[in-house]
Amino acid sequence: MSSSERHLSPGQRRWDYNVQRYKDGDPFFEKGLCSILVLAHGRPEITKRCLLSTMDSVSKYSGEVEWIFIENGECDENFDFFQELPVDRKVIVRHTNYGINHGLNQAWALSRGEWCMIHENDWECRSNLNFLEVVRDVLTERSEVGIVQLRALWDTQENWGLGKAEYSPWTSSEQTLAEAGIRVWPLNTKAGHEFWLSEFPNGFNNNPTVIRKQVYRECGPYPEPEVGTDPRHGETEYQARVAELGCAIAHVGAEVYYHCGQVATKGV
Repeated sequence: MSSSERHLSPGQRRWDYNVQRYKDGDPFFEKGLCSILVLAHGRPEITKRCLLSTMDSVSKYSGEVEWIFIENGECDENFDFFQELPVDRKVIVRHTNYGINHGLNQAWALSRGEWCMIHENDWECRSNLNFLEVVRDVLTERSEVGIVQLRALWDTQENWGLGKAEYSPWTSSEQTLAEAGIRVWPLNTKAGHEFWLSEFPNGFNNNPTVIRKQVYRECGPYPEPEVGTDPRHGETEYQARVAELGCAIAHVGAEVYYHCGQVATKGV
């Protein structure tokens, strides 16, 4: 049998199989699959340290995972490391650095998961929690949740939102939450893991989060910041899109990911 005839049913016209819209289901929305979108720009020592910490935790996960590696800056060490990783499903892309959002949009376009985890190369997993198991339970049990946050709330490198209800309701007092008109619900998955649920305007960020592909499709690709503006402008604009969508935001309820970026820039 020639490769052009493989997978054809008896009597099926040859050209039908190659037309995407005739395929059963959505190949870029595989039910139950989590795509981990890794964006790496230089700093290979930090890339290895952080990614191996994630892989150690993900090895405990019982579900299906694929890895999308974006080598964003022509770093041979990162590229070689990605090639050597013994994972069943992976895609590797290399290109010149045109910015964080450009790289992540490429990863989203290649991903086939129902949910996608955004993982820049300078975030380290420092928890024994099987966090993907918890994330899957939250997303499957709570249809209103669009994003699950994984950032450690008490990370000294990332404390900009502490006590500000509109940025981090999880660290705010009851009085601050009441003044902002924001509520936080402590809930439990069916398996018994506690997590937090809320609706607030800044629930999206490009740091470790797991996002439903449905949310990304409704909000569209990440915008690039305009020339001459703060590089965070694109992220701020996307936060507004997510806020307008009105999905609930959850936090996994544990100190999972810590930012290594500010340390990594010193001599690495």
